Amino acid sequence: MGRVVTMNEPPVAEALFIEDGTVVAVGTRAEVLALAGDDVPVFDIGQNVAYPGFIDAHAHWIGDREYYGLESAAEAMDAALSRGWTSISEQWVNPERLAELTALAADDALPLRVDAYLALNEPDLGAHFGDWYTDREPGPVGDRLRVQGLKVTLDNGWGTIFNWEPADLIETIGRANEAGWQISVHTVSTEAHEMVLDAFEAALGTTGPNPLHHRIEHAIQVTDDQLARMVALDLATVVHLDGAAADWVLEAEYLGHFGPDNPGEEIGWLARWRDFVDAGLHVAAASDTPWTFPGFALTDDIGRPVDQIAGGMDGRGRANPETPAWVLDQLLTAEQGLRAVTVDAAYALGDEARRGHLAPGTLGDVTILSGDVTAATPDEIRAMTVIATIVGGIPAYCSDTELCGEG
Repeated sequence: MGRVVTMNEPPVAEALFIEDGTVVAVGTRAEVLALAGDDVPVFDIGQNVAYPGFIDAHAHWIGDREYYGLESAAEAMDAALSRGWTSISEQWVNPERLAELTALAADDALPLRVDAYLALNEPDLGAHFGDWYTDREPGPVGDRLRVQGLKVTLDNGWGTIFNWEPADLIETIGRANEAGWQISVHTVSTEAHEMVLDAFEAALGTTGPNPLHHRIEHAIQVTDDQLARMVALDLATVVHLDGAAADWVLEAEYLGHFGPDNPGEEIGWLARWRDFVDAGLHVAAASDTPWTFPGFALTDDIGRPVDQIAGGMDGRGRANPETPAWVLDQLLTAEQGLRAVTVDAAYALGDEARRGHLAPGTLGDVTILSGDVTAATPDEIRAMTVIATIVGGIPAYCSDTELCGEG
């Protein structure tokens, strides 16, 4: 009982009833209590606010945990839960990582939801793995694990090294699409963006539709023409709002390949968050853990959903605390940032019917914060704490024992 932001209709409710891991009712206190009956325990969240469970649509919490100093998958998942994520998307899963995730699922050792994307190549000029996915189908592996899609790493982090030839990319994406697999493609440069758009158009036609929710990851450099093609294809778009615009793309090594003068129109191609939203794309925000962490350090104030929402609102980076002038017209509202870690993140995972909003029939995943992000400044949002992270109606993390109990 308390303030519940549903990302649905009604947009705000007083109460939520979860039974057997699924939302049964959302509405007024009286409506929900009447349906729940007298034997159901009631929890009052006071002045805190409940949201649909936050979804990290692109990250490497488990697979790349050694980079940010954690030794076990359990520690990595606990780190994600304590930050308020109820779902994480593991965006580069090779056979060894898939075996680990499958074993965790079999042991009922996944306290949050994991969506695995099977890697088709090494990140930088490494091996291609072939169509190793063909001996299985996309879908659930137990209650908490889904093998959701395939991951193509098309270029490197600076957009200067290409891992695929255009013809090979077209053939690979065409085969995967025909087999019913969602495809997630890492693109940074405009050149890589052109290649992947050509490949998606070859598979889908120039105007889609895109029923599998094929995705563009990062989408750092996008021209006007490329944006129009993305809209025509209805490609899900995943960005990183927490400092990516100010930290990543302002580094000299990154901007160097634009040329010595860094033409203004090319700077305008970078980090087009608001343009994507205004064009009607499904824009998900994600942490890209740990690759956006300065020095790969997992500090208490990084890798959180609130950082994505606040970062989208002020464009302030960690290494560059002054918002670059060219980012100012790309800032988002709190409501748009909230959609990016709920509704649109669920769409990017192809699971928008069950996640990203609270309504009868959705999964009982809820994140409770100490405040209302829709009525706060970016710094107030960053200062909010996670009261509880609830997965399937069960608290997987709780900082308030009075609310959740000692167990």
